[in-house]
Amino acid sequence: MEGHDYLVLVEKIIESRSFGRSDTYANLLRYLMTCSLEDRVPKEATIAAEIFGKTGFDPSQSTLVRVYLYNLRKKLKSYYSKEGAGDPVVLHIPKGSYRIEITPINLEGSVSEGSSTLKSKAIFLPLGIIILVALGYLVFLDQKNTHPFRNEPMWQDLLIREKSTMLLIGDLFIYSAYDSISGTTQSIRDSRINSLQDFENYRSQYPENASQSTALSYGLLIQASVSWVKRLTEIFLSANKDYNIRMMSRFNPKELQDHDFIVVGMIKTFGLFRSYFTNSAFKYDVATDALIVQNASGGETVIYRPSGNPDAYHTDYAVMAKFPGPNNNTVYLFGGIWDTGATQSLKCFTDARLLETVKAEMVKTLGEVPEYYEVLLEVNGVDRMELTPKILQVHAISNPSAIWTAGK
Repeated sequence: MEGHDYLVLVEKIIESRSFGRSDTYANLLRYLMTCSLEDRVPKEATIAAEIFGKTGFDPSQSTLVRVYLYNLRKKLKSYYSKEGAGDPVVLHIPKGSYRIEITPINLEGSVSEGSSTLKSKAIFLPLGIIILVALGYLVFLDQKNTHPFRNEPMWQDLLIREKSTMLLIGDLFIYSAYDSISGTTQSIRDSRINSLQDFENYRSQYPENASQSTALSYGLLIQASVSWVKRLTEIFLSANKDYNIRMMSRFNPKELQDHDFIVVGMIKTFGLFRSYFTNSAFKYDVATDALIVQNASGGETVIYRPSGNPDAYHTDYAVMAKFPGPNNNTVYLFGGIWDTGATQSLKCFTDARLLETVKAEMVKTLGEVPEYYEVLLEVNGVDRMELTPKILQVHAISNPSAIWTAGK
């Protein structure tokens, strides 16, 4: 087949019932085929600009292109399991690649000898076996990627609503300081300084250091951030929904009204979202990095502070909460005093078994799963890996409008 023939085949696929009616997916397939015929492999940012009109696209901040490629692969597999079962060639986009590979199949039921013009690899199997294997693989993928949360009520605000979702990851604040003795500039992480406001307070308290120190435009990511993104991406991908990723240090408060939010990290890194704890049943004390809870039954105040060695066996405390944003949007907050608690609080929301445990405790204590809630967790872990969560308290947020009145 010549290049023109491949373009004709693309149009045949686009017109098929299996492919569905979508100009965006059609343009994406045409574009990738044209690039592959020209032996070009486009970058993710290039695809975002050419197909979606998103200039200045940052792949680290959005899964848009990857979600569309994932769905395009599914459309191609669906086509070849139905209308395209007898086609002389199979178009395939390998995972992690944006190049279309072509596998020729002869009419006797085996792959033709030699490579195609796009350097596809030949596999010598009867056509019937290829189709059976492909169908089995499609069923496997459908089962694997049908995430139970697609129909989970506690996830519907995030997966069904048209409003976009932003994942805010709490990163550690760092600043640079000039060392006059060594004549070098060093990057410094001070556990007492967790925001730009903390940094300005430090400069006011120690004016002699103010001229020597400068806030940096980036922060340090917690190692567990990788697992947080992985867990959430699996769920959003299963629902064919995109989400943006932003570091808390780069978050513009003006965006607070534009998205639903998932906020994950150590509580001290939450920036303006720390104000949530002002009207929460779980008060966060910045100075001692502890959660202070008043026991409703006896009026006793309990201080929850991590203990043990974070690099060995230890106990951490965490909060998971859902509350309304200021503009008919929703905020989901998952925070720990240490990163172990942050990871476990998110896991209690992204693991089906643990989420059922949380829901059961809500029903037992509150009689229902409320629309807005907060949960206090105790987490035991080893070397920053969570082991066993224990639900200490659950509360319905009875006056959600008061959350954004903090400090007013």
